[in-house]
Amino acid sequence: MSNISHLLERYREHPAAAQLAQALQEPGARIHLSGLTGAQLAFAVAATVTQSGRPPGARLPSAVLFIAESKEEAAYLLNDLQGVLGEQAVHFFPDSFKRPAFFDDLNPTQILQRSETINRITAPDAGRFAVITYPEALFEKVVSPDVLAKSRIEVATGEKLDMDFIMQVLVEYGFERTDFVYEPGQFSIRGGIVDLFSYGNEFPYRIELFDDEVESIRTFDPLTQLSKQTIGSVRIVPNLNTRFRQDQKVALFRVLPPETVIWVKDFQFLLDRLQYCFEKAELFAGKISALDAAELREIFRDRAFVYPADVVEDVREHPLVFLEKPAAGVLEMLSLK
Repeated sequence: MSNISHLLERYREHPAAAQLAQALQEPGARIHLSGLTGAQLAFAVAATVTQSGRPPGARLPSAVLFIAESKEEAAYLLNDLQGVLGEQAVHFFPDSFKRPAFFDDLNPTQILQRSETINRITAPDAGRFAVITYPEALFEKVVSPDVLAKSRIEVATGEKLDMDFIMQVLVEYGFERTDFVYEPGQFSIRGGIVDLFSYGNEFPYRIELFDDEVESIRTFDPLTQLSKQTIGSVRIVPNLNTRFRQDQKVALFRVLPPETVIWVKDFQFLLDRLQYCFEKAELFAGKISALDAAELREIFRDRAFVYPADVVEDVREHPLVFLEKPAAGVLEMLSLK
């Protein structure tokens, strides 16, 4: 057992961790935590998403959503939490733009990361996880899990794969055929090899066929062409930002498991920041022209954004942990009806 794992195990045995676990079992739990300093916050969040230290027979949350107040704060906690739980169990959910709440310049890397996070946490084998985000990222809706499940195609080793079918599907999903793949949304076919850069994965896939049977699937580095990992199956998802209508999108809260524990520092600040994003987005949408990037036009075409009042409704059923004491008005607003 590593030193970090040992520390987490000891932390989960602490009476305060057990008390938090007990409090989270209450319907409509609203908990105020104070006095957390340094890495204590990461350990407290990690203890929430892991099983140890909980009362016998307790209903265990399978996920945690931590809403930081800024992108920078979220990045610091992400680093700490990945050091405690490991990278596979902690996901970052950023906004789609180079600067939060500045809508004129998209960030392709963050768009990919949003898609990758949604793809991972909605997969049947998602397990227990934590998602770290911030208000500007929550402002943008995501594809509904039901719609995403119907749009996700899985290819597994040992299965038959019709080349004409996969080409047709990829074109319908907005993928572009190229000689070599180097960014999401591209695929290439050379003999019995299909290279595919899905919108839901950090690295492209190389699918090798023997006749019409999938012989192997590997991820690879598009710069060096060297293999990184052999895997048993691949999930192909389209561009989650542009391939779906507004009525097919929902707030991130509705993608998470119902027992997800939501951590937030100041809930009123979250609502105020979402209102600020809404006002800026409305101003920017009026300035978009045909000269702007097609993906940017698609995002603003349907205004698939989250309203502050909707957030109140979405989080009401979840256990909530506040890092600053909420005002009485906030607690009344979030009370179960």
